[in-house]
Amino acid sequence: MTTHPAEAPLYTRRFWAKAGSARESGPERIHLLEHHLADVGACFEAIIAQPTIRRRLARSAGLQDIDESTASRLALFAALHDIGKVNIGFQTKVWRREDWPRGQQPPDSGGHFNELVPVLTRDDDATAGWFFDNLGWWWDAIETWDDRGGMTVCDFLVATLSHHGQPLQVTGNKKSRHPRLWRKYGELDPADYVRRIGELARGWFPRAFEATAPGLPRLPHFQHLFLGICTLADWIGSNEEWFPYESDEVDGYMSRAREQARRAIASVGLDITKQRDSFAGWPRDFGRLFGLPGAVPNAIQRTVRESPLDEPLMIIESETGSGKTEAALWRFARMYEEGLVDGMYFALPTRAAATQIHGRVSRFVERLYPENARPEVVLAVPGYIKVGEIEGRHLQDYVVWWENNAEEDLRSRQWAAESSKRYLAAQIAVGTVDQAMMAALRVRHAHMRAACLSRNLLVVDEVHASDTYMRHILRELLNAHINTGGYALLMSATLGSSAREEWLAAGMAVVREPQELQKAIAAPYPAISTAGNRGESLMGTAENGLDKSLAIKSEPLIDNHSSVARLALEAAQDGAKVLVIRNTVSSAIETQRALEVMADVDEYALLFSLRERPTLHHGRFAVQDRRELDRAVEQQLGKVRPFGGLVVIGTQTLEQSLDIDADVLITDLCPVDVLLQRIGRLHRHSRLDRPTHHREPRCVVLTPQVGDLSSLLRKGGSNTTGLGPSGFVYPDLRVLEATRHLIEEYSTWEIPRMNRKLVERATHPDALHEIVERNGAEWAQHERETKGGYIADGLTAHDALVRRNKTFYEDNRDVLFGSQEEKIRTRLGDEGVEVEFVTAPKSPFNSERAIESLTIGAHLLRGTVPNGPVGTEAVPGGFTFSIGEESFGYDRLGLRRID
Repeated sequence: MTTHPAEAPLYTRRFWAKAGSARESGPERIHLLEHHLADVGACFEAIIAQPTIRRRLARSAGLQDIDESTASRLALFAALHDIGKVNIGFQTKVWRREDWPRGQQPPDSGGHFNELVPVLTRDDDATAGWFFDNLGWWWDAIETWDDRGGMTVCDFLVATLSHHGQPLQVTGNKKSRHPRLWRKYGELDPADYVRRIGELARGWFPRAFEATAPGLPRLPHFQHLFLGICTLADWIGSNEEWFPYESDEVDGYMSRAREQARRAIASVGLDITKQRDSFAGWPRDFGRLFGLPGAVPNAIQRTVRESPLDEPLMIIESETGSGKTEAALWRFARMYEEGLVDGMYFALPTRAAATQIHGRVSRFVERLYPENARPEVVLAVPGYIKVGEIEGRHLQDYVVWWENNAEEDLRSRQWAAESSKRYLAAQIAVGTVDQAMMAALRVRHAHMRAACLSRNLLVVDEVHASDTYMRHILRELLNAHINTGGYALLMSATLGSSAREEWLAAGMAVVREPQELQKAIAAPYPAISTAGNRGESLMGTAENGLDKSLAIKSEPLIDNHSSVARLALEAAQDGAKVLVIRNTVSSAIETQRALEVMADVDEYALLFSLRERPTLHHGRFAVQDRRELDRAVEQQLGKVRPFGGLVVIGTQTLEQSLDIDADVLITDLCPVDVLLQRIGRLHRHSRLDRPTHHREPRCVVLTPQVGDLSSLLRKGGSNTTGLGPSGFVYPDLRVLEATRHLIEEYSTWEIPRMNRKLVERATHPDALHEIVERNGAEWAQHERETKGGYIADGLTAHDALVRRNKTFYEDNRDVLFGSQEEKIRTRLGDEGVEVEFVTAPKSPFNSERAIESLTIGAHLLRGTVPNGPVGTEAVPGGFTFSIGEESFGYDRLGLRRID
């Protein structure tokens, strides 16, 4: 047989797992496979040694604790995660032409997942025979670890092989390679090396082989959490900074791997032992904790403080501006001190809301923790790389440069911020709710996201009932989180009873019928709901001293941008701060243009501007410009605001989380829960400097010109209102018509006293059916179509969910993710496509600032995907660019398509 000469490259003579960048002479360095398996096994072992994670793992198995033998067996499976790399097709991927043994055909290039399928299924019986025999302990494990004839052992093997981001397809897999990939080739003998791995594994984890140990837990939830932790261990164990490449066999390498693993998980904030030792307790003084000297908690905050900590789910319902955020943070501080959670993920509905709350949470963390043990607060928003006030940017080869040029220890703590897949690994993060929801959906690395989230308090702010799809996803996220022993807190100013009942049932195998309408209306508000060990409870609280009585009326001007602009300008001329919220970006831009045409030169001071350029606020601005727009809105319309009239026009980005205070609100018709959110920006703060004619809050709701909304039932035509089946933003006209009736019925709204009545009368199933009966056959058809749409959304959501009640080997078809990830992500929140520019154009607001990229919604691209960086052309006030057949412009009014 022909063999390599003695000087043959090392990578042709040793089984490797990691290889440095390839050169003409081959890879510059390699990390031996056995070392990488040890690295990941050691990381897994170190992760599940952490008390909170270990409790979550035990809970998912229905146990009080994980015994050491079971922990060792799981770590052993984690170490086997890359055993598929033993095949020759993978090993020769980095070979040069001259490395092929003379007289032998080059093997097909191979991966390391699908190639194992015929071995697992015994379709390649010859390879399967020696593979499992050579592991040495496999058949004993099936007999002594598993009371299901080997099914559970196979489940865990498939689970660990699925660490690449989605479950491995075993049944009907057509991607597996030819069995010759497992035969000896040159100096590489897979059979001998599998024997070596089997022997090493037995030495690494001797307690896995204790004869009296209990069998492996069989619950599917346990397998799914195992996969998530295994994937996390692989991400950490694959980092060369923590696990330097070692190309030589090292006796006792596992001792080195274990020490490196302990350091690595402490560096990224998974091991918080030292932090807890330094924690002196949370400041009991409310004002000190939140930087509000002399402040005392209000009713909702006191109730949250006094509530038992061991209830896994809490829902806070209270009016906008009542301090729900502080209540949630206060509860987190108590739970952290008691050791119930390690950290927190604070989820907001929009990127703008997340970026705003991030600063508040960062300041809270500074006051809560001592400086020498303070966790970093990650901003979990795609497009941003931010930890605390420190920002980073991507360089080549996935490297991130941090502006503070951090030392290694701080860079390690920033690790979770460098990829959206790792956001939930942060001890404390503030981000969008879709990042949390992806832990429940069939998208890559969902299991790792869920495993990371399990140790933390999940806070979801501004939940409401408008979106059936999102409700289903959130319920499943809560199910997964609570079933592993996790804790969650939901907050809303406008929650309907049907959504509340649905979420309170999370973690329990129950389905509830909606409450009767009158009973739902009679429920207390503000209120705290809990579900868990003591059953369910709904407890009213005292009011929070934020009562306001506002005048509200409708005006049939939703399509008349000039008239809307005139209403706003007249109020601003009278000294009022006017907030105009349109349902669509196009309506907002047209209103802004009408306002600019209408205003005299000396009235331009009444128009919201950034760096003396009139503009508006919506979601289609570059990240750099959007940050400055957020700051400008809060400066000009915030709690501390300059004197004089002002008009700020925007979209839904203005209705959540920005601390803005308007004298007058002009808004498009929208569902009542959304409308109440918008009203939360009206007379938000108590102040004495309001103009004489605007000392009482006033809201104008823009509606279509006809009386009812029947004209919007018909699809087709141009509809920029966002209403109805053709409007796409708020398609359920029953809710909108019910909201319109409430505006007509009550010319004065008492907030928050009327909140419960308003929400239930526009969202409860009985109230919506009453609208249909009142309006006739056409509305009955709309109800059927809408319910069909809700059912379809529910089914779509169900199809998109991870099947955590199914096992990885026995139920393999049920756990597969399929090919719908892009559709799932788009439906979830449309993260959009990031478009990079060949030469970065300048911001229309700042000639010193370059716009390196823009995120464009998938619906605007119409299926077109950029193929590399895009060229731009400068035009007065901005720039233009094209992607395929689609043309776009960007200027002070933001991004828009040029038709």
